Amino acid sequence: MTTDQLKQIVGNYKWTFIVAIALSAMVIFGYQLARVVDQGDSKKVAAQNETIAILSNENNTLTTRVNQLEVALELAKRETDSMTKKVSEQKRELEAQQELLTFYERVMAPEKSEAMLAIEGVEVFKIDKNRFQLRMVLLQSRQQKTVINGNLKVSLQGTKEGRELRLISGEAPFLSEDIKYRFRFFQAINVEIVLPEGFEPDTILFSSSVYQYKTRKETFELSLPWEQALAVELE
Repeated sequence: MTTDQLKQIVGNYKWTFIVAIALSAMVIFGYQLARVVDQGDSKKVAAQNETIAILSNENNTLTTRVNQLEVALELAKRETDSMTKKVSEQKRELEAQQELLTFYERVMAPEKSEAMLAIEGVEVFKIDKNRFQLRMVLLQSRQQKTVINGNLKVSLQGTKEGRELRLISGEAPFLSEDIKYRFRFFQAINVEIVLPEGFEPDTILFSSSVYQYKTRKETFELSLPWEQALAVELE
């Protein structure tokens, strides 16, 4: 049955009424369907917002924890660096004290030797291009110690422009005079030496006639490689 046949049966008025009711039903149904869909979307959006809020809170918590761990790690690193530095300083201090103890042990209880004069801790520190600081300690090797004195001659063997050259204390500007000493146990020496331009040192030598009061007792000689005496930096 077509719509025209149905319209002839029920009449124009009733047909219009039926169409109106159908349209109203469709509108109502569409509205209800839209409300259902809208409510579903609203619940979905609310659930998504709730999930986002939960994840955001968790992210903030994790971010805060990461920041705390990074701060803790940095503090631990600084503390470790500080402890490492302290340990290194203590190690250097212990080594220095051990060297000092060994030195004093040699002064107070030296190895058996008939020699009166000995030299310990020869070091050369570079001040600038041609100027150096020479440090060492003179001490007695004998167990029975008396006052000794004398003049210590310092020589430096090397080359300049391919030729052998020897510098001797008492000749300026290398070292204006021999090193005078007088002691019973030990004497620290600290002098400045100046090398000629282009001079390449090889060996540093020490020699002295050792006196007990005014009596000559022995002759002392010692030679060391320059590189062995040369220190890294001035302390």
